Amino acid sequence: MKRWKLMVVLGVMVFAFVGCGKTETEIIKPVENVPEVESVAENEPMESEVEEKNDNYGDLEEKGAEGELTAFAEQIQTAVAAKDIEALADLCFYPLAVNGEVVDSKEAFIELGADVIFTEERCAVIEAVDVSILEETMAGVVMGDAVPNIIFKSVDGKLGITGIN
Repeated sequence: MKRWKLMVVLGVMVFAFVGCGKTETEIIKPVENVPEVESVAENEPMESEVEEKNDNYGDLEEKGAEGELTAFAEQIQTAVAAKDIEALADLCFYPLAVNGEVVDSKEAFIELGADVIFTEERCAVIEAVDVSILEETMAGVVMGDAVPNIIFKSVDGKLGITGIN
C-alpha cells in the first residue's frame, strides 16, 4: 500500500514538472521609422494656459488688496441668504460648473431651481464664511472649507462665480 501511495505522489509530481517545462518566449522587435514626439503629460497645462491662470491670480491679488473680493463675497452671501436665484445668476460666469454639471447660460442656471442651488447645507456654509479672511488660490477664491462651496475668480478684470459645488 505504501508503494501504491508513493507511485501516485511521484506521478503527480512528474505531471506537475512537465507542466513547468519549456515555454516559448515572444521576441519583441524594435519599431522603425517612428517620428519623435515631444513628451507632454496628459493633464499638464500648456504654457499659454499657465500664463492665463497666473494672470488671473495676479488680478485676484490686486482685487483683494482693493477690497473687491470682500465686496463680491458679500454680494454672494446676500444672494444666498435671500435665496435669490436671479441675483446669484447675475454674479456667475457661463459656462458654470454646478454640482459637477456644466450649465451653459443664465437661463439654464435659473431652470435648475432654487432647491438645487440653495440647499440648507450650502446656505449655512456660505453664511458662515468670514469674507474678511478669504484667500486667493490658482483656482480662484473658495467660499467654504469643503463641499459645498462657491468658487469665484477674476476673468478679464471682472469677478464672477465659476463653480458651485
